[in-house]
Amino acid sequence: MNLNNFLNPSSIAIIGASRDKTKIGYQLFDNVRTGGFKGKIFPINLKAEAIDGIKAYRDIQDISVKIDLVAIVIPAKFVLAEVEKCAKKGIKNFVIISAGFSEVGKDGEEMEDAIHALAEKLGLNILGPNCLGFVNSNINLNLTFARTPVSSALGRVNKNIAFLSQSGAIGSAALDWFSDKNVGLSYFFSLGNEVNLDGNDFFEFFSRDKNTDLVVAYFEEIKNGKKLMETVSRLSRIKPVAVLKSGKTKAGQLAAMSHTGSMAGSQVAIQTGLKRSGAIILENLADIFNLCQLTLRQTEIKNKEIYIVSNAGGPLVLTTDELEKNNLPLGEFSPALSKKLKAELSEVPTIKNPLDIIGDATAERYQIALQNILADKKVDNVLVLLTQQTTTEVEKTAEEICRLGKKYPKKMICASFIGGVSLDKAKEILKKNSIPSFDYPEEALRAMGMMIEYQLGRKKLSIFSHSTQHITHSNFTNQQLSYLESFGLLKKYGIKSVENKIIASEKDLVGLKYPIVLKVVGEKIIHKTDENLLAINLKNLDDAKKALAKFKNVLKNKDNFCVAQPMVKGGLEVIIGFKRDESFGPIIMAGAGGIYAEILNDIQLEIEDIDLPRALAMIQKLKIAKILNGARGKEKLDSQALAETIVKVAKLARENSEIQEFDINPLFVNEKGVVAVDVRAIT
Repeated sequence: MNLNNFLNPSSIAIIGASRDKTKIGYQLFDNVRTGGFKGKIFPINLKAEAIDGIKAYRDIQDISVKIDLVAIVIPAKFVLAEVEKCAKKGIKNFVIISAGFSEVGKDGEEMEDAIHALAEKLGLNILGPNCLGFVNSNINLNLTFARTPVSSALGRVNKNIAFLSQSGAIGSAALDWFSDKNVGLSYFFSLGNEVNLDGNDFFEFFSRDKNTDLVVAYFEEIKNGKKLMETVSRLSRIKPVAVLKSGKTKAGQLAAMSHTGSMAGSQVAIQTGLKRSGAIILENLADIFNLCQLTLRQTEIKNKEIYIVSNAGGPLVLTTDELEKNNLPLGEFSPALSKKLKAELSEVPTIKNPLDIIGDATAERYQIALQNILADKKVDNVLVLLTQQTTTEVEKTAEEICRLGKKYPKKMICASFIGGVSLDKAKEILKKNSIPSFDYPEEALRAMGMMIEYQLGRKKLSIFSHSTQHITHSNFTNQQLSYLESFGLLKKYGIKSVENKIIASEKDLVGLKYPIVLKVVGEKIIHKTDENLLAINLKNLDDAKKALAKFKNVLKNKDNFCVAQPMVKGGLEVIIGFKRDESFGPIIMAGAGGIYAEILNDIQLEIEDIDLPRALAMIQKLKIAKILNGARGKEKLDSQALAETIVKVAKLARENSEIQEFDINPLFVNEKGVVAVDVRAIT
C-alpha cells in the first residue's frame, strides 16, 4: 500500500472546518495552520467565507487544485457521501475524525462497512473513523485535534519515535508526554476503528522509513495476529517495536476443554505471538515512556552485563536485587580495571561491581570511576545512581556524565538521581544532553533489560510467514476425536505411543502382559485421576478384575469405554499440546505434565512455525529442564526426542485445521526416547 501522498501531502482539505474555537473542526484546522505545515490548506464549511483569514469553500467540488489528503470531521451519517464525492474527484487519501460508527451499534457498523467496501473497491487509504488523526513531524504536520501543543515536540532534533494507538485518550496522553520530554516524534497515528488502514500497514511503512528508530504501539484488540507477526518480525530485524496490549486478565476467557486449553488462553496467545514477532512486550504506560528515553542514545549492545556506580550503599543493594527480575547479570571488573580503580580511587574501600564510591563522592570521583569503567571495551551498559548528600555535587556530576556520554555514544549510559526538587536542575542537564534519566533505578533496569534483550535477540529473529498453509487431511465429523482416533493421529505423525486394547469384559483381561494400566475414556472425561477412572500398576489378572469392577457404573454410559495399556515405568511426565487461537493460529505448549500439570503451570509457549532449535530452547526455559539435564546425579533424559515431538505436534496442528485443542498428557521422557500414554483432540 502506497502511503507517500497520505503521509506527505502538499495540500489538505478539511471537511467540517469550523470558526467555533470550541469545536473539533476548528481545533483540527488550527493545529494544521499553526504547526508549521508548508502545504496548502482548504477549509470546507457550508457557511463561512474564511476561517482565520484563510478562504473557505462550501464544497470539495469548488476547489480546482489537486488535493492530496482530506480530513473529515462532520456527523457520521454524512461521511460516506463525502468520501464518494472526493473519490470521484480522484482523491485517494482520507482521515475520518468523525465518531458514531461501529463503536455505537449496528447502524454505525453498517455505515462503517459501506466505507470499507468503497475503500476496497477504489483503492483508498482511510485512517479512522473515530480517531484523533495523525502527526508527521518531518513536514511539521499536526493533523490532530489534540489540545496539547505538540509543535514543541515536532521541532526537536531527536524526532525518532513513532507512536500508534487504538485509543484516542492514550494517544492524547502520549502527545502530552512527548511535548514535555526531550524525545521527539517522527510520526503519531490514532488508528480509530481501522476501517481500512491498520497497524500492519504502518509497520510495513516503518520498515522502509529512515526517520524512525523506535516504533511503539498501544493495542486494545488484535484482529489479524498472523499478519501482525509477519509485519512486526520483519520490522523488528531493523528497529525495535514495543507493544502494550490491554486486557491481560483472565476475566471473560472461555472455559477450555483440555489441559492445554486451560493454560493457553487468548491473552496468552497474544503474548506468545508478540514474542514470536520480536516485539518488546510492555506491561504498562510507564514502560512506554521509559523505553522511549533509551532511543536518545544510538547504542550498539553486545552483552547483557550491567555495571553500576553509586554514592550510597542502600540504593545500590536494592538496585542489585532488581537485576535478577530483569534477567540482567552483573559484570565483573577485569584485573586491569580493578587495578586502575584501586590506584585512582584510594578513598573507596572495596573495588568491585556494583561500585560504591561512598557518600562523600564528588563529581571528580564519579568522573574517575565512570571514565575507567567506560574505557573497558567489554563494558556496554552502565547505570549511575546518585542521592543528594552534604558533599554531593549534583549538577557537576550530571555534566560529567553527559561529557562521557558524548565520548562513548554507542554505550548505554543511564542515570537515576534519587530524590526530590533539589535534583531537578541536574535531571534537566541530563535530559538536554540525551542521557536517559529515571526517577527510580527499578524503572531504569526494566527499560535497559527490554532494550538489551531486543538488541541481542534481533539478529536471530526469523520472519514469520503469514502465508503458512493450513490444510486438513482428515474430515472429522464429531466435536471430539475418539480416544483411539487420537492415538491414530500420533502414529500418523511418528509420535511413539503405548498400545491400547479395548476391555469390554473380564475375558479381555486374560492373556495380557502385566503390569498394566486400566482407564475409562470418553468425550466428557478430562481428569481421569480426579474422577477415579484410572488404575495403574495392576500386577496381575485379579488386580485388573477388581479395578474393572469399580468402573462398572460409569461404563454403563455408552459414550465411555475401558482400555488397557502396558504400564510405563520411569521417565519424566511432560505435557505437549496446542490450542488454536482465532487470530494467531495454533499456540504450541510444552511443560511439566501428569496430574499436576495445571497446578505446577511450568509451561512454555511457542507459535506454530517452531523448528528444532527453537523447540530445544523452549525446553531449556522450563523449570523441569534441570531434571531433563540430569539433576542430582541422575541420567540425562532425551531432550532431543522431546524437542522432535514438539515439532511433530506443531506439524500436526498446521495440517489438521479442524482440531482446536490437542494435548498429550503425559508424555514420558526417558533416557532414550519418549512415549505418549494419553491424548485428547477436540475439533
